[in-house]
Amino acid sequence: MRVSLAKKWCLLVILFVVLPALAPAQQLEPVIMGVVGLSTNSIHPFISREAGLFSKYGIDARLVVFDGGSTLAQAAISGEVKFANTSGPVSISSRSAGADRIIVAAHINILPYSLIAAKGITRWEQLKGKRIAISRFGSGTDTAVRLVLEKFGLNPDKDVTILQLGPQTTRFSALVSGSTDATLVAPPFDVTAKKQGYPILADMAALRIPYAQQVIETSDRMIREQPQTVKNVLKGFVAGLNYGFVNSAPTKKIMVKYLKVDDPEILDRTYQHYTEITERKPYPNVEGVRYAVEEVAKRVPAARGKQPQDFINLRFLNELDKEGFFKELSK
Repeated sequence: MRVSLAKKWCLLVILFVVLPALAPAQQLEPVIMGVVGLSTNSIHPFISREAGLFSKYGIDARLVVFDGGSTLAQAAISGEVKFANTSGPVSISSRSAGADRIIVAAHINILPYSLIAAKGITRWEQLKGKRIAISRFGSGTDTAVRLVLEKFGLNPDKDVTILQLGPQTTRFSALVSGSTDATLVAPPFDVTAKKQGYPILADMAALRIPYAQQVIETSDRMIREQPQTVKNVLKGFVAGLNYGFVNSAPTKKIMVKYLKVDDPEILDRTYQHYTEITERKPYPNVEGVRYAVEEVAKRVPAARGKQPQDFINLRFLNELDKEGFFKELSK
């Protein structure tokens, strides 16, 4: 079963890896990184690559987009996806189930979504009996919607029907067509929804709920056998985080290219969202990881009793910190 899956997604790599790195390939180490979805929440590795920052540190980053965290997790467990830009709950679920996946950085430590609803739904109690779309069961959107429903007094298992419909473009289209009654989105879709008259029931980023939302994970084996590769990947990635903050114009161009944003207002909001949710120094928030572990444990019994430290390896961030890497970036 896994061999078959690996073959299928290897074909996707050949078809969908976007643009080679800027430096000559023979001088760089090719590394496949899986990316969950394509939104403001997952634009970060594309910024690093387009700005030449992976190649600066010797990495030919080959980015492959998956439509959900659970799908990406299967490809990562197969062993060919060496790094994943995924959600914390997916990484926690994988490791709890026995996979050797481990979080080495966390660049979004809050819930970054907006919950938008069909026209006419303006209060939380109106969601009772309604359908809410997520990407995949077990994904970050699944966890996020359950948390926010509970925060506002609704039982996600009894009061609503949760549908898995794939990426947010598909989910938004389902909302417009009436196939679902609400969904989670990240900019630019929250602005688009508001312009078209769809109510925003919650801006989760404004609530600042600590959460291991978006992380970089690799494997214990990579850390043992290729520690310098792990460190170089993190250098390029972290440099890209900081690049996005100080180079707004080229960063917006990258967002236009990959997120297909052409409305200036929506583009400005998308970039603003990036600066609001992104960590320049991507240490995981321990409380946010604890919250994610507790939520995952409700569905994955093997996660019960686990501590945040069971899912995090800070070796490389600590090394970069000690070497002054973050200070150099801040200059």
